[in-house]
Amino acid sequence: MTTIADTDLLVGPKSAHQSVSFSGRHHRSSFSEVRAARRQRTLAIVAISTGILSVSVAASAAVVIGLGA
Repeated sequence: MTTIADTDLLVGPKSAHQSVSFSGRHHRSSFSEVRAARRQRTLAIVAISTGILSVSVAASAAVVIGLGA
């Protein structure tokens, strides 16, 4: 049995300054969030399309093998 100490759970900022300060390099604009959402949507559509295509190819191969037998 393992015991989790309170110090194991400290993953947040070490000071108040770290939690509220940010520089331009780390700040994401709303446009980059829109682009990221669009990219995720595109990846999801590609994944679904690839899955449908692979199932169609497998079904076609099964029919061809069945007719050839």
